[in-house]
Amino acid sequence: MEQEYKKWLSQFRKGYIELYTLLALENGNCLHGSALLSLFEKNDLKINEGTLYPLLNRMEQNEWLDSAWNIPKTNGHPKREYSISNKGKEILPLLLEAYTLHNESINKIKDLK
Repeated sequence: MEQEYKKWLSQFRKGYIELYTLLALENGNCLHGSALLSLFEKNDLKINEGTLYPLLNRMEQNEWLDSAWNIPKTNGHPKREYSISNKGKEILPLLLEAYTLHNESINKIKDLK
């Protein structure tokens, strides 16, 4: 049972992490991966780097995100910063609508009890 639950949760989380990422970047924020991880953790969404970075790459390949290297002028390592693309801005309302409709459907079914 535990294995099945973990598999289901993994698939479920992939979809909503994409939604959370677009929402985090919606207002013109440019964030690197570790900043996104921190933001998510502060909001009770615990994911690891092994989940986030492939997802960010896929979202960039789907043209939902743009990225650029931020090279510090002083000390520090270059970091890839992500921002929402025009395509990401177009799809975000659709994802939010789908989320809302699914949430409403779940609540309706729960209320049938």
